[in-house]
Amino acid sequence: MAWKDRIAGRSGQQVLTGANFALYSLIVIALIVLVNWFVNNHDRRWDMTPNKKYSLSDQTHKILKELSKDVTIYAFDQERNFGERRDVLGMYASTSNRLKVKYVDPNRQPALAKEYGIRTLGTIVVSAGDRHMEAQGDGEEGITNALVRVLKGQRTACFIQTHGERNLGSTEREGYDRFKKQLGDENYQTQELPFLQKMEIPKDCTMAVIAGPQNDYLPPEIDVINKYLQDGGRALVMLDAGVDLPNLTKLLGDWGVTVRNDLVIDENPVAQIFGTEPYMPLVVKYGSSPIVQPLNNRATLFPLSRSFEVGKNSKPGVSADSLCDTSSESYGVTDWTPKIKEIQFHAGKDVKGPLSLAVAGTISGGGEKKTEGRFVALGTSLVAANSFLGFQSNRDFILNSINWLSADEDLISIRATPPESQHLNMNAEQMRRVLILGVFGIPILIVLAGVMVWWQRR
Repeated sequence: MAWKDRIAGRSGQQVLTGANFALYSLIVIALIVLVNWFVNNHDRRWDMTPNKKYSLSDQTHKILKELSKDVTIYAFDQERNFGERRDVLGMYASTSNRLKVKYVDPNRQPALAKEYGIRTLGTIVVSAGDRHMEAQGDGEEGITNALVRVLKGQRTACFIQTHGERNLGSTEREGYDRFKKQLGDENYQTQELPFLQKMEIPKDCTMAVIAGPQNDYLPPEIDVINKYLQDGGRALVMLDAGVDLPNLTKLLGDWGVTVRNDLVIDENPVAQIFGTEPYMPLVVKYGSSPIVQPLNNRATLFPLSRSFEVGKNSKPGVSADSLCDTSSESYGVTDWTPKIKEIQFHAGKDVKGPLSLAVAGTISGGGEKKTEGRFVALGTSLVAANSFLGFQSNRDFILNSINWLSADEDLISIRATPPESQHLNMNAEQMRRVLILGVFGIPILIVLAGVMVWWQRR
């Protein structure tokens, strides 16, 4: 039998089949090697999760890219659990060459665990120089907050009280309990200043916060606040519509900002997508300040807000700019009070939009010592209230304002969103169909396919 006939025979077919299999196997192996080489050399990752669970936030990226000192993150846990930490901590290490991650088993290195006061497994510590801070949780938000505390040190936000301002400890809808917690996460301790008992702003206050007063400040109190800014202090002033505050209004006027006595109504149809009311203006238009630059294409909500007008001819050493503007469909109801139930536009009296709902400005102090005071004024204190702080970008806006006031511009960004659990909601009929298909349908199809293949070969 000739060799061609042997190849054409059954044994020859087996040889050709084996050769084809070997060739295809080599091609598959080569593709796998090529893909691994590309991934290892280009460090690409695609996060397809809806809440970007496997991506660092803009704020974390910004902090890591601007590190000026070496930072070490210690993950204290049992060795078998190290793999659970690498997803998040690995992103930190790959983003900056100045940050290293070390995985430590406290049972094998008890001296190091004792040095950092480790009491429980799973603890993460951020260390830089002679300072270290324990992260509140193993997620990005907790780790980045610990990183900020180590790098920046402690800040103090002093809330002026005794004029009907928002309650820092209240968990009600209009309380500030959530805002206080967010400030703590951003490395700010809060302090209440009972102005009527002692009219002064301590030197250790990073900024003074006026949160929705319901009664006007006395002239001596106004003088204290004004001098505080003239000497380089910082102030966050949040007013409310329908509250008459002539002395505080005059102070802002001296800072180049006119406070209108109105209620802003915005009938922009886009706001209906979010289910908001016209008296809760939805803002998507921002100014050029660093505070709002990261908020482009994002929405913030200003419930029951009054408006401002930025003076074109400010006093020497004073400058102010608008942060947030309403749409052209908006208008300000002049002399509004909570007693007014029916709201409509009155030509010649009410002001047409766009209207400014928030402003930021600087005040240069006189004398030999050059100082720069900063202020941010909002037309409503509800932006930071418990019921609205979590709306879209409200949290980023108010915390960016805090960062700008304390001259921590490198922290101005979009923060990590808390992880959200994903739910699949099904009714009884849908669950019945899934049960039938999963328990009976697919197994029966597999059996039928097997029978058909057997029958054909037979």
